[in-house]
Amino acid sequence: MVVLYGVIILFLGIGVGYLLYRNWKIGEEFENERTTLRTTVQQNQLANDKQQLMFSMKTFGWAVRNSLLQNKPGEINEYFNTLVKDRGVREVLLVDPKGRVTISTNKKNQGVQFAERFPAYLLQQETIYFGDKRPYELSAPITGPNQRLGTLVMFYNPASLLPASPTNP
Repeated sequence: MVVLYGVIILFLGIGVGYLLYRNWKIGEEFENERTTLRTTVQQNQLANDKQQLMFSMKTFGWAVRNSLLQNKPGEINEYFNTLVKDRGVREVLLVDPKGRVTISTNKKNQGVQFAERFPAYLLQQETIYFGDKRPYELSAPITGPNQRLGTLVMFYNPASLLPASPTNP
């Protein structure tokens, strides 16, 4: 009888050990799938944000160009103030060809040299630029018929599709 109880306890121990091992493996698989899914969502969000923001900068650049050619800085200021009300838009600046901020949604930056407060490489782009560090950095050259009129710069904080977690702050 003692041998029978011993065998039963041994099988129960093996069964419990197997269930604990299986539970651990399933948890590990779940975490791997969760990490993969988070990475995929973040990559898709970045690609979508990039496409939409670059298209927006292109069309917004045309509007700013038109206002610059018509010498209407007040109109540009209105565009900026309307745009900065949108969620995510942190700051919008217009920089002249000499690197001085002429119009900004943050009035403290107007009149200063752009490179003193912001990355100078944003002014050196020949096409629409998208930098994916947070906040996103965007710049678009504003060109006239035969010269560069300035550079449009925007800083954008993207909304996260995923809730914050210890692995994804």
